[in-house]
Amino acid sequence: MSESVLSLLEKKTIAKDLLELRFTRPSDFSFRAGQFLQFFIPKEDKNILRSYSISSTPQDPYLEFCVKLLEDGIASLHFKKMNPAEKISIRGPRGKFTVSSEPMASYFVATGAGLAPIMSMIRDELEYKKNKQKIRLLFGLHSEENLFWENRLKILAQAHKNFVYDITLSSPKNNENWKGLYGRVTEHFIYPPASQEKQHYYICGNADMVRDLRTQILTNGGTAEQLHFEIF
Repeated sequence: MSESVLSLLEKKTIAKDLLELRFTRPSDFSFRAGQFLQFFIPKEDKNILRSYSISSTPQDPYLEFCVKLLEDGIASLHFKKMNPAEKISIRGPRGKFTVSSEPMASYFVATGAGLAPIMSMIRDELEYKKNKQKIRLLFGLHSEENLFWENRLKILAQAHKNFVYDITLSSPKNNENWKGLYGRVTEHFIYPPASQEKQHYYICGNADMVRDLRTQILTNGGTAEQLHFEIF
């Protein structure tokens, strides 16, 4: 598996405990939307590996990642201290959480930083592959302070009529101002769909959510071929 060295271009906080990092992209680097890289994080006299999904598309000139900051996390501390132009070694790409080539509607479900690979997949399908099938996203977060990339989703929905999305907050801070859905994604996900439309399901986020939706799909007539998931 190939190794490369990336240089940090830009770093910014996009939500509570969440960093968006953009790195240079090697000229010969290729990947499929939904895949991840392994970062070599220095720790004392050795390196440890940490995996992060690519949120940019295969066509973007940079590599973008969404990093959840964990208290005392080794990678979190390293990325917080990292400055533009500093370099880091990576390995990859890896992963099979990618969009099926079968022409069918797609239903994406994400919680938290699980939106990272799904953002890559949705943008790739809409902007570059010109997918005209129905594409839906259900995105779950804890509260408004965890919200990120909402403007990206708005722009995609305005530009592509076949794309719709819903954001649901499990514990909104301001009920009067919040215009989206309330509750966990498991409260809003329904299978089988009322339309009986056959579609692929792409689910990424915390383990409990992924397990619950996977069980709901498979115990109600869904097939393993329709189901694609990654646990964060």
